[in-house]
Amino acid sequence: MASKIPHDHLTHAAFHLTYRLFGSVPRHHLTILSDRRKRQLARLEAEALDLPPRLREEHLKAGGWAIQADYEYAMEKALHGTSNGPFLLQRPLLAEQVINAWLYLHKRKEISLWAVCVMSNHVHVVLSLGEGLAPVPMGRIVRRHKNFTSRTANNLLGTTGHPFWAEGYFDRRIRQGKFLRVMWYVLNNPVKVKLVPQWSDWPNTWVHPELASMFTGVLTPAAEEGNLG
Repeated sequence: MASKIPHDHLTHAAFHLTYRLFGSVPRHHLTILSDRRKRQLARLEAEALDLPPRLREEHLKAGGWAIQADYEYAMEKALHGTSNGPFLLQRPLLAEQVINAWLYLHKRKEISLWAVCVMSNHVHVVLSLGEGLAPVPMGRIVRRHKNFTSRTANNLLGTTGHPFWAEGYFDRRIRQGKFLRVMWYVLNNPVKVKLVPQWSDWPNTWVHPELASMFTGVLTPAAEEGNLG
């Protein structure tokens, strides 16, 4: 099994997308997480060697996604707990630019945007493909967004040419019946780290107007769990 992070095509199913600022997790911590993931994948491959081909494929697929989910959750904890910056997305104008860039694609009906939460060093998005469109690689959408927002941000900061976003992203198709749970998780990121008492108090969050009334109230216990795929 390759150690490359698996990505999916954007379809009409809902996806949870996460990406972060360049330098937002210390390099030594990235190395620790990456090495742990490689060891887990190596053990998974060793376990599958003696299985029949069909069972081997299922074992590798299920185990690979579980390992990836663990990696993503560990990265999320690092962004909240071990990062020492940069925290450029604390700046209201930069956060606004990120949200507006997603809304641009939404208004053009290239995507259906359900929620965006811009934290100080990373971003959560819940989205799906625009109605009637054929599936497209998620990477194509993310690259367009990152290229535009990085140019805009660097122009505003006077740092043209500097990396703004870290390479890569995490994307996970939301399983049937888990949409509301994942939405709660995304919206309540600022609540979980005690920045605001309610998600609606966080200025750098956007939620689809047709869904906003469903998420009033306090953080639910299920939203705090790590397995949100």
